[in-house]
Amino acid sequence: MSPDFKIRVAEPNIEEEDAKAVYNAVKEECLSGSGPYNKQFEKKFAEYIGTKYAIAVNSGTAALHLSLEVLGINGGDEVITTPFTFAATSNVIIMQNAKPIFVDIEPETFNLDPLKIENAISAKTKAIMPIHYAGQICEMDTINEIAKKHSLYVIEDAAPAVGSTYKGKKAGTLGDIAGFSFFPDKNMTTGEGGMIVTNNSEFAEKCQILKKNGALKRYYNISIGWNFKMPDINAALGISQLKRIESIIERKNSCAKFYDKLFSTIPEITAPVVKEYNKITYMLYSILVKDNKLREKIRIGLESQGIETRVNFPPMHLQPAYIDRFGDTKGSLPISEDVSERILGLPIFINMTQTDQELIVNTIKQSMN
Repeated sequence: MSPDFKIRVAEPNIEEEDAKAVYNAVKEECLSGSGPYNKQFEKKFAEYIGTKYAIAVNSGTAALHLSLEVLGINGGDEVITTPFTFAATSNVIIMQNAKPIFVDIEPETFNLDPLKIENAISAKTKAIMPIHYAGQICEMDTINEIAKKHSLYVIEDAAPAVGSTYKGKKAGTLGDIAGFSFFPDKNMTTGEGGMIVTNNSEFAEKCQILKKNGALKRYYNISIGWNFKMPDINAALGISQLKRIESIIERKNSCAKFYDKLFSTIPEITAPVVKEYNKITYMLYSILVKDNKLREKIRIGLESQGIETRVNFPPMHLQPAYIDRFGDTKGSLPISEDVSERILGLPIFINMTQTDQELIVNTIKQSMN
């Protein structure tokens, strides 16, 4: 996030209580990934989400990586996922020597389209891994029905969705295992960090072992693992942040509603579409512009006025590393490709004012002329 922008696309919400929590952890010399704050954070997070187990790790990427590993997904396996996401979602599949099978998205929510999943299933398919775009949960009832029919695991990439609900059920409770991210642009942060949640005791135990280099106890390695531990300092921050998560989500929704009102009179722009049974976290507020030429005029106009934006996301199957590995598949996922040309993520954070939002929308209007 560049300091050159006067309105950034996102800002972490750090209060005095958070700073004190980190200070206390440092003073108590609770620094490693095996301390009391980790255990407390895991317990409180599991209680909040409504799962039996939570495993703190050092990133959302690590959370997804370990989820794949404990499900036994590796060389030759295929995982159905979305191309319309941050790179970590599909990168971890490749890191397991498995293959991401990209399925196109819904044109309104930008989530994985469940109606297109079955055509992508093969004898090698082991799991479906949807991401809840911008914090709006995917159509998990349908996804789970398909998974059950074909004996597949469901891994929720819930990175942007702490506190989201789908038909009254929280993100993280809707599959076999889920991974969350606490990067600074998320609604709650640990600086860097992530969390795995599951109701499966075997998966949870394996995650705890694998995140500590595969050690069941000190110098007793029963698996080949990674150093994916969350430092206790970060866990202390997470405990403090978790106390405010519901008020943060409420504030983000308030900001989004005001944006919706401002955009309601601009026919060339579509505001985010939210299903009536979903509670969204608005980790992102992404508008859809009528065409790429106008999107670029708006993006350049905003940034010229010191207002940061993001293109969330260029589709993964068109990234150079994926073209090198799997070939040029341009045209194979037309909705993802079209949306990526027209989407624009606008600033949304809890301390932004309505004056900020009016400035952003007025700048957009001026850029369109």
